[in-house]
Amino acid sequence: MKKFNLEDWDIELELYINRDDFIYGNYVDWNRFRIENEENLLDYFEIYLPWSKKLSVSEYIEFISQDFFKNTNLLDKYEFNELLICKQGSKLSDLQIQFVNREGIDSKSLVSDIFDYYGVPTGVDYEQELPEELQYWSNQLEGDYLDNEYEYYKSYPIEIVDYTDTISEIELKINNCSDELVIKSLILSSLIISESLIKSIIANKLPKEKDLSDFSKKIIEKAINDKLRKFEGRNELFKDVFGVKSPKQDWINLRNSLAHDIESSKLTEGKITYVTSKGNEHFYEIEKLFKNLSQFSEDLQAIIS
Repeated sequence: MKKFNLEDWDIELELYINRDDFIYGNYVDWNRFRIENEENLLDYFEIYLPWSKKLSVSEYIEFISQDFFKNTNLLDKYEFNELLICKQGSKLSDLQIQFVNREGIDSKSLVSDIFDYYGVPTGVDYEQELPEELQYWSNQLEGDYLDNEYEYYKSYPIEIVDYTDTISEIELKINNCSDELVIKSLILSSLIISESLIKSIIANKLPKEKDLSDFSKKIIEKAINDKLRKFEGRNELFKDVFGVKSPKQDWINLRNSLAHDIESSKLTEGKITYVTSKGNEHFYEIEKLFKNLSQFSEDLQAIIS
């Protein structure tokens, strides 16, 4: 039996933004998706709903033989086993059965029940409830929104002065905020920006290769992008191009924890407690984190100057 598959659909994502213009993440209104795509969904599942039509016996049998009738009580619930015979005849093939019109039953409820049966989501799903491929922050962190991060950061480099201003602004917002989810999201934002900064610095220090074929260029750019997307790879590239180790970044486990399950972390007395991928619980003092983020930019500045 065919079930609903996200990969077959272009899901309309909406951004959930608070009054301070901070992005909580994506959300999907599945009820609206169902309404706007009703006909397409029915075709997708090959659902046969012959509204107002006069059915032959074979057509009626085809209708009641659909999967969602076999495995549910919908046949009885909507009284499809009590449809009127609108034409008699001496032969079975002469009989005609009048199917209801859309206004004759609760058609919205019927369609909704059918979509439930086939696994079409319902209600509203917010960032952490969405599959990872639909999450705003997951895509930001994994670089899925960039086909070529190397070229992107060469074209749109991040200046250290802009970074420090942004980090200071985020820290100020955290100090004036009481919403736990917003605070955790702001912390995550600061770590995303820090990651982007070192990617930008590496990308703009790498030497430009001339007289390369398009094929060779694609291979080199893919290798660079693969390293930029991983913590260890970035550190290797940094040492290769600058001759020294990259500045300390002891917040990587916190970043990964927030990226994969922001709700699992907890805020207590100026600390954020999180669980690593190995299941170990750690904490980071928020004030110390922002001091380290500022020191990170100072160390980078000293290296590239």
